[in-house]
Amino acid sequence: MATKEFLCILPDKPDALARRLEVRSTHLENAQSHKSNGKVAVGGAMFEKEHPVEGQAPGFKGSVIIYTVKDAEEAWELIRGDAYAKNDVWDLEKAQVIPFKSVIRESL
Repeated sequence: MATKEFLCILPDKPDALARRLEVRSTHLENAQSHKSNGKVAVGGAMFEKEHPVEGQAPGFKGSVIIYTVKDAEEAWELIRGDAYAKNDVWDLEKAQVIPFKSVIRESL
């Protein structure tokens, strides 16, 4: 089956910072695994007001991920299986999984 892109906007819960930092390494390992198997095209953090300044703790707002999967349900399965979902970092009630088609993709 052909894969499709889904833009996933995953806001953090207001009190999630300590939990986010606690499970961050597990989340990043999982993301790298999904990147290696072609299921993650882009992923990263959203910040509250501005990009973090070196040496200061960032004000996280949530995450954005572009999954390349067969359907929205598979994207939701990956989201629910993530350490941030399992550890109550992401507010899944406010999460969005949006059908998406990238035209230009360039890494920093």
